[in-house]
Amino acid sequence: MNKKIIFLTLIAFLISGTMVFLGFTPEQSKTPHEVYRVYLAGKSIGLIDSKSELENYIDKEQAHLKEIYKVSKVYTPRDLDIVKEITYNLKTSSTEDIYNQIKDISPFTINGYKILIRGIEEINENGEKIKTADQSIYVLDKNIFTSAIYKTTQAFINKDQLKAYENNTQKPIVDTGKRIENIYIKNDSTIVEENIPVDAKIYTTVEELSKYLLFGTVENQSTYQVKQGDTIHDVAFNNKISPEEFLIANTSFKTDEDLLFPGQNVVLGILKPQLQVVEENHIVERVTVKYETRYENDANKSIGYEEVKQEGADGIRLVTQKNQVINGEIRKVVNLTAVDEKAPVDKIVVRGTMSNSGGDVNYEVPVSIAGWVWPTKAPYTITSRFAWRWGKLHEGIDIAGPGEGSPIKAANNGVVVNSGYSGTNGNYINIKHSNGYYTEYAHMSSRYKKAGDVVYAGDIIGTMGHTGYAFGTHLHFGLWKGVPHRSTPKNPLSLF
Repeated sequence: MNKKIIFLTLIAFLISGTMVFLGFTPEQSKTPHEVYRVYLAGKSIGLIDSKSELENYIDKEQAHLKEIYKVSKVYTPRDLDIVKEITYNLKTSSTEDIYNQIKDISPFTINGYKILIRGIEEINENGEKIKTADQSIYVLDKNIFTSAIYKTTQAFINKDQLKAYENNTQKPIVDTGKRIENIYIKNDSTIVEENIPVDAKIYTTVEELSKYLLFGTVENQSTYQVKQGDTIHDVAFNNKISPEEFLIANTSFKTDEDLLFPGQNVVLGILKPQLQVVEENHIVERVTVKYETRYENDANKSIGYEEVKQEGADGIRLVTQKNQVINGEIRKVVNLTAVDEKAPVDKIVVRGTMSNSGGDVNYEVPVSIAGWVWPTKAPYTITSRFAWRWGKLHEGIDIAGPGEGSPIKAANNGVVVNSGYSGTNGNYINIKHSNGYYTEYAHMSSRYKKAGDVVYAGDIIGTMGHTGYAFGTHLHFGLWKGVPHRSTPKNPLSLF
């Protein structure tokens, strides 16, 4: 071997050794170049030469998503990060290889809007402060959300009145009438434009989102075929919904007095509103004031003796009030003025109070011949009736209007069997009457009677309040055939 060949061999060997010493391999370059490292859920899955090439490949391969959602582009998953990197490494993954690693692990995204609906702090049935859960709703067009909000509002507020409020064309109250003073959504919400994962529930129509906001689901509600003699009230009660829920689920009916015909199919939807639609009203109305029964006790006559001394007569009263209605349910009533245009005349009954037993009266007290007495003063408003509401039977009626501290009267003769406090009912009293009937008085501010006390129709047993699980001052008045909450509830309005 000549010296020249030996020299060239030695040079090649030295160069090769230098490259090994410097850390270079055949897959590396002497000069750094720009690549992109791809991270999925924080873990590196490879290097690629072009970020835009991967994004375009995803958009092309997921073209079916563009058809489904009617969008112009499909984007990378939310947990995919593509980071620019300077490296000597020449080895990169193909766009297809990276795509295949992604497609079965993380959902791709499309551009849309995330609406965060914040929960509301309330008092639960145990008297504890709770906050309803925040929730996120996804739409492709924010107008879908605003239109769905409006459609939901229409479910709880008369459409003509809502339109007049919006257009500022409500008629002034001259004699009687109603004016809406304010309408708003109690829940705070924010709308943010962002890329939405396609595995999330994305609402693409106003109708679908409205259904969810009203019923808490997009599943089809059950149906019922009307039978001969059915009324809206009967169908609603027998299927554990309120007449108001019936009308919301069946928009072709205008009032709960509309007629049904045999064979007709109606929707039975239990409301579970995801928002609180608040309506604040100013109302002036002329109401009939039921006469009150006033008793005069006669200690010389035995218990059970009653004689009508003066017949009663109803009156007419012009009442001005403001109320707050949430999702169609009256929550607060404030009576501003009440003017008698025709004063009611009290019915006066003389009754005996002498005990034949010579001691405490513990036996069943005879029912008053004067009949059942309304338990509150006038003017009043029935804010919630004896009916199913939101899947639960409201076992009584709620009476509001007379105000905090106004008197509550025993509805008939009887014996107090319970007088106490619970997280749900607050201050409450239960009275046992003749013929197996019991009455219940809940949310009282104060109680004047204890267990074992004999009471007579019209006796003041306490005052109106909002203790326990109560929205605003009102009396929950219940009627039972048997021991309360262990027997059959009845509609208290059947007494009057």
